[in-house]
Amino acid sequence: MSSTRRPSKAVYRRRRLVLLIVCVLVIGLLIWGISSLLGAGGDERGGGPTSVSPSASASTSASAETGETPAATPTPTPTPTPTGPAECAAPELVVSAVLDAASYAADVQPQLSLSIANTGAEPCVMNVGTAVQVYTISSGADVIWVSSHCQTDPADEIVTIGAGQSIAAPPISWVRERSSLDTCGTDRADAVAGGAYYQLVVSVNGIASQPATFVLD
Repeated sequence: MSSTRRPSKAVYRRRRLVLLIVCVLVIGLLIWGISSLLGAGGDERGGGPTSVSPSASASTSASAETGETPAATPTPTPTPTPTGPAECAAPELVVSAVLDAASYAADVQPQLSLSIANTGAEPCVMNVGTAVQVYTISSGADVIWVSSHCQTDPADEIVTIGAGQSIAAPPISWVRERSSLDTCGTDRADAVAGGAYYQLVVSVNGIASQPATFVLD
């Protein structure tokens, strides 16, 4: 009866070594395959270079590197909104001298007044007080009387004059005397009468009227 011969220990060692080498090779191939897959997936997800559009931060960085100052965006200047009527001015504003008569008897004092008309299409504001009113009476080149020579308690009065509106000042009396700055509080000479012609010119805030002519009998 024949008997089966068992392999020697050296054969067993060679077999285990071959099996170990095969296992190492298989594991190495698996690791290499997994690494290749992961690397390919990274490239597909955008791992490579991409084009980037310029941004504000990139422009700022570039300006900082080159030493250039970025241009500032101008801020629009707001347009002023009108808050009310404009100041009255010629030629829309017309000042007129007003008399209560064309001639005056020897015992009658002329009543002097003025009117202010806004001939413009818009209302306007103006100081029409006695502080800016001046009445001047002259005979030819001779200035006879000026209301501001010895005026007392002048006052301001700001008014709005509507488009096409006229306003009038209360009348004042002229006592038919001459005036000057050095005759305040003293006796004054009488103005010449007996058919003498005079002219009245009034002004308000520097806007003067046309002369109004009258006669002292």
